[in-house]
Amino acid sequence: MAKQPKQANTDSGRSARQARTGMDRFADPVSAGQAIGAAQNENEPRHRTESSPPRRETTASGRTTKLTPRTKGSSRRPIAPGRTERERSLHLRKIAKRKERRAKLFKVVMFLLSIVCGVLAVTTFFQIEVIDIEGLSRYSKEEVQATLGLKKGDNLFFSDRKGGEKRLREQYPFFESVWVERDLPNRMVVHIKEALPIAAVNGMHGGWFVLDKDCRVLEQTDQNGAREIAQVLGIRTSGGEPGKPLMADNLQAIEDLKTLANALETAGMAGKPTLYNLQDSDNIWFLYEERFAVCVGDTSDLSRKLAILDALIHGDQFTPSDRGSINLALGDRAITNMSLSQADVLKTARGQMEIERIKNPTAQKEEAQDEDE
Repeated sequence: MAKQPKQANTDSGRSARQARTGMDRFADPVSAGQAIGAAQNENEPRHRTESSPPRRETTASGRTTKLTPRTKGSSRRPIAPGRTERERSLHLRKIAKRKERRAKLFKVVMFLLSIVCGVLAVTTFFQIEVIDIEGLSRYSKEEVQATLGLKKGDNLFFSDRKGGEKRLREQYPFFESVWVERDLPNRMVVHIKEALPIAAVNGMHGGWFVLDKDCRVLEQTDQNGAREIAQVLGIRTSGGEPGKPLMADNLQAIEDLKTLANALETAGMAGKPTLYNLQDSDNIWFLYEERFAVCVGDTSDLSRKLAILDALIHGDQFTPSDRGSINLALGDRAITNMSLSQADVLKTARGQMEIERIKNPTAQKEEAQDEDE
């Protein structure tokens, strides 16, 4: 009876040894599972308490696997066999960085693909089929289009629009502004604003130089070519290149003409004067529609002076047959003389006829003080 425990211990040790060496696969499944369990019980740490028994799971083959117990309330996954907590953390970081790199690479690839598709779509579908030129009156459409450098079949987006605008401005001084616009899907529109010739200056060495409102030379012509354009008195010039500002000995007269021309355009009177007299910067005259010799004094407060002139001409003050002089030098009112003939009106505008000089109150007061002294 005393040998039975020894035999049991021997069988238990044999079963555990078979479980460790893998020989238990030839044994009975039930006994093998029991042997594995006994071997695992021997290897369990001694400090485990009965309050937290190890969890076990039995497979279909009869094997029982011990699972690491989890602490209550913890969601951390069990550490892989052979790895420490630090190694597992580094491994997870590597996985996260790998996923991040793949996501970035995917975004870059998709971005490049979208660019390639966009370029292919633009170059394939958007081609110029129609070229319209608007605002053209002095030159032929074919001539301007040839200078522009755009033709049918060119790409609407990759054509040289800015270069075409620059070539047109350099080639044609009469073009005040040029703007080339895309009109999807296949139309190109050229907007042209031509400069209005407002004055002609006789050069000291011959020839007439036609100017726009900014005193830019539009062309050089002869007396017949300048006949329909307002003549300017008081500017001495040797000329200038088309498209460039006019050079003159009296720069003040150039500035006065520029200021007056722009004020007339703002007031809606551009093209109405037929003569400018800039010989005296304090008494500037111009001939308005061959009917009125108008004096604006200097170039100060021109908007108010021209508003008074517009009210007089388009009001009920004058009849269509009235001719005379209108003096606006005071700035707040006009002094008129409708008893002049056509020849006297022209002489007045040219400064060839004596007229009453109008001075502002400040100037009159200074003259009175000078006389008292």
